[in-house]
Amino acid sequence: GTKYVKPAASPFTAAGTSMFCFTVVTPRGVVAPGVRPGYEQELLMMMESNRWSIFACEASRVYEGARARRGSWQSVANTDVFISAWEEVRADGLYSVHDWTVKVDADAVFFPDRLKAHLVSLSPPRDTAVYLHNIQFEFHFQGALEVISAQAVDILLASAMTCAEHFGRNGGEDLFTMQCLDSLGVGHMTDFSLLNDKYTQEEGWNLFDVNPCSDQAYVAFHPYKAVNSWAGCYKVSMGIQAPADFVGCDYRWQGDACSLNGTRQHANGTAEPTDGIVFRK
Repeated sequence: GTKYVKPAASPFTAAGTSMFCFTVVTPRGVVAPGVRPGYEQELLMMMESNRWSIFACEASRVYEGARARRGSWQSVANTDVFISAWEEVRADGLYSVHDWTVKVDADAVFFPDRLKAHLVSLSPPRDTAVYLHNIQFEFHFQGALEVISAQAVDILLASAMTCAEHFGRNGGEDLFTMQCLDSLGVGHMTDFSLLNDKYTQEEGWNLFDVNPCSDQAYVAFHPYKAVNSWAGCYKVSMGIQAPADFVGCDYRWQGDACSLNGTRQHANGTAEPTDGIVFRK
């Protein structure tokens, strides 16, 4: 079952906020319609050169995963890929000298400084195995931003193979990680403003829409699978640009970030708008 961890009694007994952050890239991974193959590497090059996302954490690593078996492109059976990534985390050992291990998807626009502020507010007790429920959707743990204390990672690494035998390898790694941690007695704390994830929205949405990023309460926004949409989301969230500065999603050209309800068009006439990739259930 799941158990809830109470906040520390005082700031002096709260966990620190130092972070080891990692991303797993799949060079030949499944991509959505309208998304360039290899986009993860392009995103990571941009992040690293700007010291954005995981590269603003105290320590970071990028691991290469094998291509996951397809569920559909939206739900990939990727447990094996991440079990092997956790093996690399163990081999590196970097996680053990930081308070938190943070697994971040490459297409998540992540702000480590905001996560630190959220951790201070949550005040988890130090030297405690705990992970964070991150979103008010289904089982409250979406894989784009997994925040796990070093003590909980110790427990996960010791038993990942046992969990794989017990829970199987056919689902998404986020559910697997949560089930594994829960079954091993690791408790959780809850912060539903950690992750803004379009995959949890039922109504029509657009992969390249930057509107959600204007809500600065969130630590990460997902998914942004192109250099322009990732950077657009980052700039909107930092207040450098407004959603109204972007073309409307109905008028976007290939590669554009866009604003879902925007009316702005390209000045030089109307090229074919691309599919826009609006998902409706």
